[in-house]
Amino acid sequence: MTTRPPETPSHVHPALGWLLAAALAGVLVASGLGIVSMVLLASHNSVDRDVVQALVDEQLAAFTPPEAAATPSATIPAPTTDPISVPVQTEFGSVLPTLTPKAELSPAPADEVNVSYAPSVPPAADRTNQAIVTVEFDIVEKVAAIDPATGIEFETWGYQIRGDDQLTGTPGPMVRVRVGDVLRFVIYNPEENLSAHNVDFHAVTGQGGGAENTLVAPGESAVIEARMLYPGMFMYHCAAGDVPGHIAHGMYGGILVDPETPLPQADKEFYIVQSEYYLTAADSGAYTQDRVAMTDEHPTMVVFNGAKGALTGDNALQIDVGDRARFYFINAGLNLDSNFHPIGSHWDSVWPEGASLNQPIRGSQTTLVPAGGGVIVDLLGQVPSNIILVDHALTRAFDKGAIGIVTVSGDANPEIFEVGSTEGATASTDTPAAVPEGTVVTIVDGAWTGQPLDAPDEFADNEVPIDYDINVLTVKVGTTVTWVNEDSQAHTVTDVGLGFDSGLMSKGDTWSYTFTEVGEFEYFCAPHPWMRAKVIVES
Repeated sequence: MTTRPPETPSHVHPALGWLLAAALAGVLVASGLGIVSMVLLASHNSVDRDVVQALVDEQLAAFTPPEAAATPSATIPAPTTDPISVPVQTEFGSVLPTLTPKAELSPAPADEVNVSYAPSVPPAADRTNQAIVTVEFDIVEKVAAIDPATGIEFETWGYQIRGDDQLTGTPGPMVRVRVGDVLRFVIYNPEENLSAHNVDFHAVTGQGGGAENTLVAPGESAVIEARMLYPGMFMYHCAAGDVPGHIAHGMYGGILVDPETPLPQADKEFYIVQSEYYLTAADSGAYTQDRVAMTDEHPTMVVFNGAKGALTGDNALQIDVGDRARFYFINAGLNLDSNFHPIGSHWDSVWPEGASLNQPIRGSQTTLVPAGGGVIVDLLGQVPSNIILVDHALTRAFDKGAIGIVTVSGDANPEIFEVGSTEGATASTDTPAAVPEGTVVTIVDGAWTGQPLDAPDEFADNEVPIDYDINVLTVKVGTTVTWVNEDSQAHTVTDVGLGFDSGLMSKGDTWSYTFTEVGEFEYFCAPHPWMRAKVIVES
């Protein structure tokens, strides 16, 4: 039963008002007496003090405060040790669940899956009752490749499911529970590790989100039990020692707390975490952490799911035309906000800040996710394409790695999108039956590897890294040039003057264009704008 707080004592404002009125009147009388005195002093060379005193006594005797006698005297309450109540703010109501006492809770069913590794999402619990959900993590300290294309390695710290042997614990597993559940969290720090660690769950109500009571040195373990009071998509991270340094080493992940009334069902679900690395090259071996760059907020890399290429190539996410795809997204930071955008699509539904109790925003282009925050977004598979997920602060995407691909497979829908032809040119996705030698340009494997946009060797035959097998192609007017994509990434062939554009070409796709005018035509790849080349057309 809810006990209401005691009533607030009655206000004493009316009595105070009469006291103030009386005081003001007294001031006026005193002022009048002063004026009388000054007049007397000014009009006589000498004054009999007895005369002045008699006049003052006469004026005071005539003054009565207005109805003061009829006003109840104001009393100031005596000091008390009783708590002073504040009226409860009830306009918003409570969104907290009605809690089943912990003593009455049972463990979650043995076949219920509550954790998974990115980009996978655990299935929603097939129950409506509250339960005790046990999750056990091992702490990971391992050197891992965070840019496989260039071989850059870094000692990542993170979390893995107890007993697993993952190459990296970055990002940590996604945890999924229901609002009202008790999360029984057990953390182990293997004795071969070198640092103490803990976990701060943004979903936990308690000291430091559990950080204080999960701090474990190598060889130690700890356990907490915490009630899930609010539904949503929440971050968790290490908060031990140099907290920014631990997070930037990769110690972060996400926990999804489903509401009592589930969100509308999605066909596919994915877990994505954006994060930053601050690196400096070592004399040999793995890169080390650049603490100055971290403080200055100048990341070397901005990535999805712990590494460059984690969501591209063979790791691209797959959906079908007609699917509703849901993304549970965390921005682990350390420092930057994320501007999460799907190039070639829209967010059909957005639950800002991951707060799933609220009605979603519909039809959004870019959603802002602060460092330490989350969001839940849906997109629809409308037409076959490669949707490009980016942080739309685009140097983070194209220069530093925050790119992912969602490949949509299925039948075309010309009512929504179709490719036309440019006047004076023909375009085709089919390879010509006979292609004259020297008019085929290959987008080579690994062409997407990042480089400066103004690299001095961009059009050189010995460019490093290489993106096209021919950087400068010279042809005659009327020549049809065909591009073949042999890279694992999707690319475009886009004229800088916008005279032609291939659209996204997946691995194995070809695209042809007939040049009907003399000139120099520089082109680039829209998702990877550092990939540049030229066609010179002569008469």
